[in-house]
Amino acid sequence: MNWKEDLKKFESDNSTGSAELLEQYIELLLYWLEKGELRTPKDKSFLMDQIKRLQESHKSLFVLLHFSFQIMQLLNNSGEDWNAVLADFLENYRHTWTGVNSRLAQLAGSVIDLNQKIILCHSQSSAVREVFAAYRGNKKKVKIIQTESRPILEGRIQAVNIHKLGYEVKLISDTGYARHLDRINLIILGADAIFRDYFVNKSGSYNICLAGKNKGIPVYILADSRKFWFSLPPEHREMQYNENKKPGEEIWKDPHPGIDIENFYFEKIPVNWADGFITEKEIFKPSRLQKLQDG
Repeated sequence: MNWKEDLKKFESDNSTGSAELLEQYIELLLYWLEKGELRTPKDKSFLMDQIKRLQESHKSLFVLLHFSFQIMQLLNNSGEDWNAVLADFLENYRHTWTGVNSRLAQLAGSVIDLNQKIILCHSQSSAVREVFAAYRGNKKKVKIIQTESRPILEGRIQAVNIHKLGYEVKLISDTGYARHLDRINLIILGADAIFRDYFVNKSGSYNICLAGKNKGIPVYILADSRKFWFSLPPEHREMQYNENKKPGEEIWKDPHPGIDIENFYFEKIPVNWADGFITEKEIFKPSRLQKLQDG
């Protein structure tokens, strides 16, 4: 395996959470830089093209965009020592953001009481996992209902990860939560991007949040500050959610001829359907986000 093939794999990774995906990407870049594999102007050109493809394939993931806009600016402005400059940038970026989920989980613990709760989760999020890992109460008294999150089924990964932490986990289909709504006390989701009036998360999140709002179930969104529109460079802050259609065979491998299969991973959810957006720095109420966008 060479560094070019290693980096290409990230373009098609649709099951790993965005923050975790970026951590792995940075680790791999540092590994190949340390081995002296990224040296020539051609290497630099290939890397920049690969980052552009990464942006295109994951255009809904603000964590990756936050990183890629910075690294592209750095590479555009760097000279012959571009690889040394890149290594320094990656080390500093990693130092800045390492432990961000731990800080987020600590703040979440001040407002979210997990004790004796039945909690609905969807898709996979490293921030959600960290909140459960940080909980110091009796985990046996907390029950998790986790959707499988079709079509990639990354919810199964989160179910296993949370179960390994010592929680009782029930895995259900993406719409199977309806039969549990009268028992669910709390909904905790991650987010891939938070805009002025809506946030973006895995398909299925819209109906989950709507059900929570209608039933009076608190909904909390966990997202570090890189996932908010105001974290992007000024020239990109007016961008809107945009997603390319995904392969239809992920839904139906051998479809009947003539059937149009629509497959999108993400969807928009109004921010006012959530009770709070918890970051590593502060907690935003939807009304506060509205004031921020007006300001």
